[in-house]
Amino acid sequence: MVKRLPDLFSYVVPTDSGFAPNPYGGLCTLACCKPKIRQYANVSDWIIGTTPAPEKGKLVYAMRVDRGLTFDLYWELPEYECKKPNKNNGCGDNIYKMGAGGQLVQVQNLSHSEKHIKTDTSVNRVLISKTFYYFGVNSVEIPKKFRSLIQTTQGHKRIKPTSKHYDAVTLFI
Repeated sequence: MVKRLPDLFSYVVPTDSGFAPNPYGGLCTLACCKPKIRQYANVSDWIIGTTPAPEKGKLVYAMRVDRGLTFDLYWELPEYECKKPNKNNGCGDNIYKMGAGGQLVQVQNLSHSEKHIKTDTSVNRVLISKTFYYFGVNSVEIPKKFRSLIQTTQGHKRIKPTSKHYDAVTLFI
């Protein structure tokens, strides 16, 4: 069996509140925001989030995608109970469950309102990682040799094994 080389997805984390990405409970999850990354990232791909201006390009987090789940499975499986928002976990990102009518409904949380439902649920997929590095407010400088990996504007960058800068991905990982 030939092992697939991972893609790397890079984007700017405009506000790091601990919600998206959510680095708590021994897992890093991306359940809300970034629907295109959630749609296209495969198991073994890497995602990096970097800081915005004025200190743009520092590493907030890096995660290897270990699993992808639908929102209803993320809600139902007991191992992700720790990701549900509650009085002790204001940053919980496990905020969508199947409603009585068969549609996803948002549960009360401190991070996303009804205005986020359409974007969040446009892709019914949650990315889960046990292999991650989270720096948050202590974001680290990314060496100059890896600058080609950094997305500097809104949206994301996807670097595939056939991409010009893939050698940098291999070294970075």
